[in-house]
Amino acid sequence: MDKLKISLIAFPGAPKKVFEQGEKILMSKFKNVDIQINTDNSDALFVLTGGSEKQAQQLLKGLKRVLILAVTSNNSYAAATEIKSYCNDHHINAVLYNVDYENNLQEKIYNYIKSIQALKKISNYKIGLIGNVSEWLINSDIKPDILQNKWGIEVQKIVWSEYPEYSSFEDHKSFSESFKTNENFDLTDSSKVYNLLNHIITKNKLDAITVECFPLVRQHAVTACLALSKFNTDRFPAGCEGDMTSVIGKIITKELTGKIPWMANLAAIEESKVLLAHCTIATDLVEEYTIKTHFETNEGTAVQGQFKAKEVTIFRLNNLLNKAFISFGMVTDTPKRNDACRTQIMVNTENGDTQKLKENPLGNHHLVIPGNHLQLLHYFCFMNQIEVL
Repeated sequence: MDKLKISLIAFPGAPKKVFEQGEKILMSKFKNVDIQINTDNSDALFVLTGGSEKQAQQLLKGLKRVLILAVTSNNSYAAATEIKSYCNDHHINAVLYNVDYENNLQEKIYNYIKSIQALKKISNYKIGLIGNVSEWLINSDIKPDILQNKWGIEVQKIVWSEYPEYSSFEDHKSFSESFKTNENFDLTDSSKVYNLLNHIITKNKLDAITVECFPLVRQHAVTACLALSKFNTDRFPAGCEGDMTSVIGKIITKELTGKIPWMANLAAIEESKVLLAHCTIATDLVEEYTIKTHFETNEGTAVQGQFKAKEVTIFRLNNLLNKAFISFGMVTDTPKRNDACRTQIMVNTENGDTQKLKENPLGNHHLVIPGNHLQLLHYFCFMNQIEVL
């Protein structure tokens, strides 16, 4: 059951029955929520009466966001409006609901709880940027101070040359065995790359990585595609090309939905259809797959899979973390074009959404999440003052 910590506030000296009535309202409105009343560091304030504004001001100290609940009677909503105004002027992200009239209140409370739970976990993340952001991603880097100020995320820059070459690591037998295919691809080098990345993750106590992988290809004719695929399959957010916006999106999606999405190129748009393609898909997202070489270089190994889900949500942040693209669509085809990255899907989405991608794309890579998570992602963006295109 989802938990919500709520402080009940009323005018000074309010009788006990005011608070008892408040508890009854909460229990009747939120039957599937574990309500914890008057706890420290509350997630929400329930404004029971007018005259509670000063008490709210004290409880808001140190908070970055809060849910404000009110009712129509006893000047509750009037006081809540004053509190919301105070929050707006003091950079506290506040959401205000009148529980008497708010539509879809249960869903909104569910989305609020999921969002605050995710934010608490996200704030503890330490991301490793291994190498550099790839030179062609000219609009996908995020400055570390933006991440720190927005969500408390730490970024550690890691230089390839400070670590042993991948070839010095042992063959990881269980890694190779986890890719069950009929091909005779030798996965030894891929497993050694996995061990190198795992060594870096362990040594630096990282919670996610994004890897500039092309130096491996150019210098050693090996790829990180299978290693990144396995990390994502094992619930560890891992992106390629040093793309910071994608790995942040992966982290957010994991903590909101429990799923790590596929990072894919926006390969083509045809009316209301979008072609997405990439070489690093997690094997739990596909029904069957084969091992191929990496598309652009024809070196190393990559995954060509038959995408499993029929319904998908497409998600992308910009590099200032103040805009997002979110769309829901149906997978209509899983082509195997020779002129695009190995795993490919065609998604039929709203025509207005494809127009946004044509006219105002936030960048190339987009995240593909199995299922419909439209409302939850919209709510997360709303809570974090991110404009959804």
